[in-house]
Amino acid sequence: YNILINMPPRHAKSTFATLLLLAAPDGAAAQNKYALDKSHSVIGFSIMRFGYSKITGRFADFSGSFSFDEANVANSKVSAKIATASIYSGWPARDKHLRAPSFFNVKEFPEINFTSTKVEKTGAKTGKITGNLTLLGVTKPVTLDVTFNRKAMHPRMQKVFAGFEAKGTIDRTAFGMTFLAPRVAAKVDIVLHILGRQQ
Repeated sequence: YNILINMPPRHAKSTFATLLLLAAPDGAAAQNKYALDKSHSVIGFSIMRFGYSKITGRFADFSGSFSFDEANVANSKVSAKIATASIYSGWPARDKHLRAPSFFNVKEFPEINFTSTKVEKTGAKTGKITGNLTLLGVTKPVTLDVTFNRKAMHPRMQKVFAGFEAKGTIDRTAFGMTFLAPRVAAKVDIVLHILGRQQ
């Protein structure tokens, strides 16, 4: 990720145009921690059904945090938890089926977890996050392409917010979700719209 304006530490409190983020915990001045703003974030997906059209959906209940090391982007980290029972695809009967053992098996596996293992800068406002995704008790590496949108003081709330978009693809069958494959595609596209509030 890219530091947009590099100001000396004494101006850090008054200047919030310094960076992009996603990174390391500890309390150095160059490190900032953020919590996900659920009301303004989206964890969505789409999947091809029988070759006709894609079904889209999202998860309504999730939590997570990220931080960013301005001096060394490779120290960046992100983690998230998603409640599988909160899946929403716009049709209650389908959502009930998606919660069943054939798909997300929410009673046995109530959470999806993601923990980053690597963050790298690819451009002025782009990067890649690689991490371990745990779904149905199976953990596999996943890489997301990330775009930084904006970081600034919110004019009304008087807190610093940062926004990102991330995209990636997983093979659901690799996690053991094989029901109806390949008629319902193995490939699942992930789209994230993330807003973080500085802590």
